Amino acid sequence: MKNIYITLLLSAMFVGLTNAQKTLPWKKRLKMAQDFQKEGDYYQAAVYYEGIYAEKNDKPEFTYKAGNCYYALRDYANTVKALEPVKDQNEAYDKPGYKYASALKQTGQAERAKVAFQNFIKSYSSDNKDYKALKEACENEIKGCDFALNEKTHTNEAIKIELLDAKINSNKTEFAPIPFDDNVIYFSSLTTGSAKVYRSQRNGDNWSRPQVPQIFEGKMEKPHFGNGSFTEDNEHFYFTQCDLPNKKPSCSIYVMNKISAEEWSDPILLPNYINEEGANTTHPYVVTTDDKEILYFVSDREGGRGGLDIWFTTRAVGSSSNNFTLPKNLGRNINTSGDEITPHYDKAEGILYFSSEGRVSAGGLDIFKSKGEKLQWEVAQNLGFPLNSSADDLYYTVSEAHGGGYFVSNRLLAPKKSATTDDDIFYFGENKIVVTISGMITDANDPNNESLSEVNIKLFNEDELIEERMLSIAEYRFKLAPKKKYTIEITKEGYNLASFDVNTSDFVRSEDVIKDIALEIPTEESEEVDWDAVKTRIVPPEYNSRDNPYSFPDEPIDPITGETYEGPYLEIYNEIKEDVANLSTESKLYYDGPDGELLPFMGEVLAGNPPVEEEVFLEEEDPIDIDPIEEIYPIVPAPEGTIYIIQVAAVRRYKSYKYDDLESIGNLAFEDIDDGIRRVLVVPNELTEEGLEGFKSKGDALNTLSYIMNNTRFENAFVIKVIDGERVGEGFRGWDEPEDGTSETFEEEGEDVNEEYEGF
Repeated sequence: MKNIYITLLLSAMFVGLTNAQKTLPWKKRLKMAQDFQKEGDYYQAAVYYEGIYAEKNDKPEFTYKAGNCYYALRDYANTVKALEPVKDQNEAYDKPGYKYASALKQTGQAERAKVAFQNFIKSYSSDNKDYKALKEACENEIKGCDFALNEKTHTNEAIKIELLDAKINSNKTEFAPIPFDDNVIYFSSLTTGSAKVYRSQRNGDNWSRPQVPQIFEGKMEKPHFGNGSFTEDNEHFYFTQCDLPNKKPSCSIYVMNKISAEEWSDPILLPNYINEEGANTTHPYVVTTDDKEILYFVSDREGGRGGLDIWFTTRAVGSSSNNFTLPKNLGRNINTSGDEITPHYDKAEGILYFSSEGRVSAGGLDIFKSKGEKLQWEVAQNLGFPLNSSADDLYYTVSEAHGGGYFVSNRLLAPKKSATTDDDIFYFGENKIVVTISGMITDANDPNNESLSEVNIKLFNEDELIEERMLSIAEYRFKLAPKKKYTIEITKEGYNLASFDVNTSDFVRSEDVIKDIALEIPTEESEEVDWDAVKTRIVPPEYNSRDNPYSFPDEPIDPITGETYEGPYLEIYNEIKEDVANLSTESKLYYDGPDGELLPFMGEVLAGNPPVEEEVFLEEEDPIDIDPIEEIYPIVPAPEGTIYIIQVAAVRRYKSYKYDDLESIGNLAFEDIDDGIRRVLVVPNELTEEGLEGFKSKGDALNTLSYIMNNTRFENAFVIKVIDGERVGEGFRGWDEPEDGTSETFEEEGEDVNEEYEGF
């Protein structure tokens, strides 16, 4: 990862262009360019190198050096231009093809970047000792390009973002937003050349001119301070101080304690077992739970998984001493061999938000989330667009008081933000309609309307079982997502089944719906419905090939009797119309063979009608074969008789087309349980050596689960452990870390291709 903030800080010390290029000999200008580069003034250096190359275009090393300087500044558009002439000269120079591909990706040119990564790894000699690490990095970047190209799938249309106004954002870098109360925000800025914490207050749609709070004036030991976090009672403020010995950042975490309404203590350095000597320690975020203060922070200290990792330490709430527990690494569910930074813990939801460049990302740093705390975390999920972009996205912060939250990005946003060389603070809000439904379940014949006990209730979303509960006291409550069709089904022994539908597309605002249910005692045995017979009555079985499709009627009327369908016939008619017939342009369908499923008839291209031309992208004739599944977890075989399976859904009626995006991952398997519910499972394409259908390694299962949760609609999938054919325990979504914080280590060959992020 590039040294974001320190690079910007150093380059901010040098302003203005010079006309010297027009008058000085090129060798003199070369010496000046080299001096600028040594001093950290990458912009001036790049301009000089470009000017020299314009005169000496037979010397490509100058455009290569200009590209390197632009890359360090995160000026990706100019990086692409400068490295274009040398992108294939990876043996002559230091991997310009890789930087060129990265710059394409971060300018949003995912298709071109994908080809460039392919070309780079093919042209780079496998004899180089860093070949393996670079190949793995390129494969990960290509997966990120595919993620970006599938943007629509990963976009939350309800989220709106806006750039905070010029009172907050300058032409330097702003970062680390801290929403304080309804109208106050603290944040950090490099606007004066040194990082400082500022405070601004909102009045309507406007923010006041930011000021450095008096509590910080004259108290800092080091020239740069930022990245703050208040405790819930606002009695303690954790933050980072940094200096730049030899132009390399050295950061440590401090705390200030509130003495009175107007007075705070001087900064106190946290113990050296937190601020480990020789390590960068930064990005504190504090949360209170029970009687403990949990301090999450970022460090490249020894014992991590690589690069910057997220750690935590605790102390007693209200403690006046800095007696913290020894730090523990959050483990492989969160940390990778790359950098994980800017943790924010949403206590209400129990979710950790953080940024990572070690995972599949749409750009550089993407924002991820994981549910849990301390050492117990679920598989991390990418937040998708628009919170993530082709640029760097970090410092995600939730603020209920501010009606949404904030994050930091160097993305372009016309017309207000036209460069990627500095970070700014963005606000996000969600146009979210929350519908809750609740009520009591009673006996219809009970005059007192007392709630029943031992009632089973199921929540379905279009036949997929979302949640099931056994209610000891029959009072229920569900929180429903917008624009969804739900069915709630209630069963109790000795009573008729009751169900009702809720379509949240009908709601234009958030609402709490009360719906009580009275169960009826059956008066006579009801006939069991033969669903197959109903279906073949509606669509006759002789229409069993694509050459002989059936024209599905527009109205639910039996073509033989002329009567309107009722009961199960109407239910099946509506299901077929919605799930199959409406997919056909001609409302025709057919059975796929005598015992096959119903398929929509899609028509064909007629002679004389030329096919629509599609946009063609340049690709390699022989692209690298890349497994779409990222290897995050180690592959360690389980004991004999033990396998793992992934459950993606539990449904009343299985519809194969809803699972098409799982075809590239493995085989689908099924397990029928009570009440006609069918579990839909994902297993590997091949049996284990013992002839079992499942993943032999927990790591394999979790790697596949991570792909499913991040790239398909099955965000609630989970892994099940199976021993000797029996499910064991509950489903899980993460690797359990040992309580002592230790974990297995795995030696990696080659060197890490990613430069370490060393900023605040």
